[in-house]
Amino acid sequence: MFSTQTQLKRRTPQNGTNREEYLSLLVDEYLNTSSYEAKCQVLANLANFAYDPINYSFIREVGVLDIFVHVLKKETSTKLLRFAIAGICNLCIDPLNAEYILTYLGLKYIIALLNSSDTTILADTITTLLYVYNEHTKPEIITPDVIKVLQQLKDTEDPRLSNLATIFLQDVSQIN
Repeated sequence: MFSTQTQLKRRTPQNGTNREEYLSLLVDEYLNTSSYEAKCQVLANLANFAYDPINYSFIREVGVLDIFVHVLKKETSTKLLRFAIAGICNLCIDPLNAEYILTYLGLKYIIALLNSSDTTILADTITTLLYVYNEHTKPEIITPDVIKVLQQLKDTEDPRLSNLATIFLQDVSQIN
């Protein structure tokens, strides 16, 4: 559910931590923990916060985008990649976030996730590509390799992937 500033103030106890501080604490925890499970839990929480547009400015200010970008560039853990692309997918609807993602991550790392065997990663990757597609990104997105993967996913038994691939092929690449 999307929130308003009034709702946030009403739900935050008088001496409670505000949203920006809480996100900052999560970022610090992610950066300072050596526990893989803690990193996964924090990254999942950050991806969930990325769902609500009211958090977008806080997310930019405290460095959450930087964490998602770092994970997609450097990590190999399917679990961490799943949470990072979910966060990116949730955030890239916003033009400021999309610009940041394209500037500091680029499409190469997102497109590389089309090779994943994880259906959630694939769904979030296709959705992200749909969201960031425009005349500037078209040459990187509409490539023979991307089209080939999406044509294969169109025929998969997973209805979510099949539908997303079909939408992509029809609407973005205009291939039926």
